[in-house]
Amino acid sequence: MPPIRRQRSEPIVRVRTGCFTCRRRKKKCNESKPVCAGCARNKLDCSWPTSTPTPDSDATPSGGFQSCNVQSNRQRQDSPSSPSSPGLSDPRPPLSGHFPSENQFLYTDPTDQDNSIDLLLREMVPMGSPNSNVPETPGNDMGIVNMLPRSLSMLPGHDPECFQLLSHYLGTTADCMSNGSTPINPFLVQVVPLAFSSDLVLQLVLTQSAAHRAFRSKRDVDDTAEGQYTKALRLFRKGVTEFIDGEESSPLLLTVGALIMCFTETAKGDMNGTVFDHLSAAHSLLIQLLLRSNNTIPKDLDDFIIDYYTYTATVSMISIDARVSSQRLLDSDMEQRAHRLINCKYVGNLSGCWLELLLVIPRIFDLGRRWMIQDDQPGAPAADDIVVFGSLQAEIMRWTPYAFVSQETQLAGLIFQQAMLLYLVTSLGMFSDTTTSAGSALMNCAIAEAMALLRRVSPTSRINSGLCWPIAVVGSCLSDPGLQEELRQRLTTMGNAFGLGNMHRTLLLLEHMWQLPLHDAGPWNICRAMQQKQIWISFA
Repeated sequence: MPPIRRQRSEPIVRVRTGCFTCRRRKKKCNESKPVCAGCARNKLDCSWPTSTPTPDSDATPSGGFQSCNVQSNRQRQDSPSSPSSPGLSDPRPPLSGHFPSENQFLYTDPTDQDNSIDLLLREMVPMGSPNSNVPETPGNDMGIVNMLPRSLSMLPGHDPECFQLLSHYLGTTADCMSNGSTPINPFLVQVVPLAFSSDLVLQLVLTQSAAHRAFRSKRDVDDTAEGQYTKALRLFRKGVTEFIDGEESSPLLLTVGALIMCFTETAKGDMNGTVFDHLSAAHSLLIQLLLRSNNTIPKDLDDFIIDYYTYTATVSMISIDARVSSQRLLDSDMEQRAHRLINCKYVGNLSGCWLELLLVIPRIFDLGRRWMIQDDQPGAPAADDIVVFGSLQAEIMRWTPYAFVSQETQLAGLIFQQAMLLYLVTSLGMFSDTTTSAGSALMNCAIAEAMALLRRVSPTSRINSGLCWPIAVVGSCLSDPGLQEELRQRLTTMGNAFGLGNMHRTLLLLEHMWQLPLHDAGPWNICRAMQQKQIWISFA
């Protein structure tokens, strides 16, 4: 049981004639000069005013307290670079916020020994200083931490839930969005600084985190995610309106915001095609950004934006019905900028090392569209179509992954290569349920190779976050129940590991396509399956 301490009956009288150190410590001073007994006993610096203070004056921190540590104070006085005057203390004021308030001393038990106050004063000396005589221990650090203001915040105006969402983004969502092809995650090093400089980007990051957390937790209704999404749409629409009215000079934040919105739909597993609205907005904003940038955007951020948009736009084209739309989502200027990245052997956390293959998708789309829009399709492709087909096939077959990337990144690139061959072979109507049809050998070979490569990649590896497109292409061509079950298990494991909605929606779409006759399947019928089941998704 702690000893019962006798309470002081008389009030504590503030010392006005003692040294500055005793006044601050609220201790009685024997006024012995040059060093009083209390300072000598506790090995403290004993500082005195240059003149006797008037009765109505009081010692305050602005009156010139010296350092609490004797040794560090002497070192500053001896240093030629330290401004000083005879009889005056160091003119630099003490760090505000690191000293306890006056009330903390007034409520100190008067029966405590001087050593308790001395320990508190010593804890205020910055840890790690060469002049500090106090050992660096966790206990000493807490003396400073506990004195910091509790009202400091990196997210002023946001409730505690926003801190949880930001923590989830930093610890989980950003990793799930990136395929891990490089050790540097741009969803952290590029997006987060923008978030702390823009309320819009910050809100979009919190929205993406909320959507991902909700789907990962398998919540059908999540009030937090819906609330954050509503705020994000409101801010984004406001930003677009201001940009149209000429109030916003730079479209950078809006462009990044539109791309974040695209991946928010990917995370939540939206099936209403909202991602294509955001992608269209990103395309328009990106054109303005490229026109106005004037090399003011850091290269790493510029490369990431090009990678971000190129990847999302190209893998989303498979969701467009080539029979009724000629929308390519990727103009020539964007393709040129993407080719510059290829010339530099760029490796992205979205396009990996297969950016060159992604740029072939729009050209295959154009080839397939020319074939499909013909009212009376001939039995065989025209000579020009065969030439283009052969050129694209040679380009795909010639591609090889970079030797300096990781093995998983190389395997993912090779999976994309086989899926690209399937997409090309089926572009001219070669997909058929007869084994003797034209191109059936090429298709079977590509399917077998793609499945073999997929087996070499763990379904929980981060590289899977970018493999929904090749899985959908390969899966749409499968007729063997065993191979269908293999992809079913893989997508299920991926969805549980990453918690991304598009993985679950990809499986829903394939389940529908596996019920169709084989001649109604294939990658060029994915868009029709979406229309039938009202599952409008992007494979980004």
